[in-house]
Amino acid sequence: MPSHCSKRKESPITIYLVYTSLTGNTRRLAEAMAETLGVEARKVKGVSTVDGVDLLFLGSGVYGGRPARSMREFLRKLPSLEEVKVALFGTYGTSPHQLDTLAGLVQEKGGEILGRFSCKGRDWFALGLIGRGHPSPAELEAAASFAQQIRDRAEKLSDRESE
Repeated sequence: MPSHCSKRKESPITIYLVYTSLTGNTRRLAEAMAETLGVEARKVKGVSTVDGVDLLFLGSGVYGGRPARSMREFLRKLPSLEEVKVALFGTYGTSPHQLDTLAGLVQEKGGEILGRFSCKGRDWFALGLIGRGHPSPAELEAAASFAQQIRDRAEKLSDRESE
C-alpha cells in the first residue's frame, strides 16, 4: 500500500472527486487523493450532477491562465452548490491562476470552499522541458494529506450542522 494511504472507516459524508487533465499531471494528483479518500477519481466529462454530494473536490490544470474549458462548462451547468463543501486542486506551469477562476465559479453557485492545493506540473506545452519530475512523489503525498485534512474538516462541519 502506498505511504499516502491509510485504512479508515467509511466516511459519513458523500464525496466526489472530479477532475480534468490534458497532460496527466492533474490526473496524478486526483488519483493520489482519491485513493486516500477511498473514492473514484471521476473525469469531468463523465459527471452530469453532484446531487447529494456533501464534499466536492474539483481539479484542473491551467491552460492560458484558466481552468480547462470542460471544467468551466461543468460548473456553469450545475444548478447550485448550496450546502456543498468544495476543495480545489490542480497543477500549473508557472502560476496556479486557474484556482482563482474555479473559486469564483464555485462561489457564484453558492459553494463553500474549504481549501486549495496546487503544485507544479510538467509543462508538456513546452515539450516537457519545464517542470520535469512534477508532480513529485512528495507533492503527491502532500496532495493526499490535503485531501484527508479537507475530508476530516468537512466531517466535523457536518457533525456540527446535524446537531
